[in-house]
Amino acid sequence: MQLTLNIPDFAPLTLNNDMTELKQTIKLSSALMLFKNAKFSIEQASKFANLSIYEFMNECKKNNIAVISYDKDELENELKMLDSL
Repeated sequence: MQLTLNIPDFAPLTLNNDMTELKQTIKLSSALMLFKNAKFSIEQASKFANLSIYEFMNECKKNNIAVISYDKDELENELKMLDSL
């Protein structure tokens, strides 16, 4: 699938990017947002951003996005299991 996005002429100049860098910035930002909002898995997001999973995880860290998330019950179960060791 292809999506066309009209970018104002000033955008690359304002962001000090050429169009290739701007395209990658938009893809990465979108992937981070979609991953953060649980619309993409980490694998889907990394592929969308054209990064390895490890590179994407590093971008998540830079943007304060948790890569691993537990709900309360999962965390309690993990802690109980650790206590039993």
